Amino acid sequence: MHFYSRAESIDLIRLRYFQHQLNEMLKEDHFSKIPVHLAFGHEAAAVGIDLTLQPDDVLCVSHRNVAYNLARSKSLESALKHYRMEAYPAQLAQMASQNLAVDNTNIEYASSILGNNLAVAAGIAMNRKLMKRVGIVFVMTGDGALEEGVFWEVMIFARSHALGMVVVVENNNFSMSSSIEQRRTPIDLSLVCAGLGITYRGVDGASLPAVKTALASAREDASKRKVALVELNISTFCQHAGPTPGWPDDPLHIALANGLLLGDDPSDPLVQLSQAIGATEFDCLVDMVAKEKAQ
Repeated sequence: MHFYSRAESIDLIRLRYFQHQLNEMLKEDHFSKIPVHLAFGHEAAAVGIDLTLQPDDVLCVSHRNVAYNLARSKSLESALKHYRMEAYPAQLAQMASQNLAVDNTNIEYASSILGNNLAVAAGIAMNRKLMKRVGIVFVMTGDGALEEGVFWEVMIFARSHALGMVVVVENNNFSMSSSIEQRRTPIDLSLVCAGLGITYRGVDGASLPAVKTALASAREDASKRKVALVELNISTFCQHAGPTPGWPDDPLHIALANGLLLGDDPSDPLVQLSQAIGATEFDCLVDMVAKEKAQ
């Protein structure tokens, strides 16, 4: 049985609770229809990144960035002020969901353009190398971005210049409502990395202990100028953007009134957490987080 500390357990539960609250707000159209990409099922990845980042590290995220902003800020209000268009001039506010990078989170860049953040991350890592600055550049991407030329160019560039980078691939078998089987041939990233001389780790993205271990090892590699890639196998329990349920035949009706768990699917990080710490302790921590946010 994997071990979860009390602090890690609370972090996972708080992040799920925040997302449930956002989902209820989206159902009521609180944010003028801006395309918030929720990340139910990505909680272990986001908390794992939060626990791994060191003060001098930076993170570049994609359009599905809400979980990382919430995990790093520990604040729902920090995201809401952007979604309510209170943080930017009106002409920039419409970008606030897909380009969200909350202050003081080490999130350096967020992009609504598929794969764009990979190139920016490589540029940041190259600058750090030339300027002899410490810290690792983490960049999040997904299985859909593997179909973009920028992914391959960045991997070759980063390896050629021995950049201090960790590329984290959230493989949720989902891109624009299509599966990998529907879109393209399978890509074995372990073989791709072997061919490029890049270290590879593939783990269950719903298991926080496994994610933490893989990310810590990848960061150690990157600190030695060895480009590292971590593939997280993840289930995304929400539609492409917006609330769930979002359409009449939405297969999963997520509602805060039904509790934090999304059924009993082990690919849900909170199901794994509940099984590891026990239902009684899990319920106790849920109550604690709910009271914390009510104060």
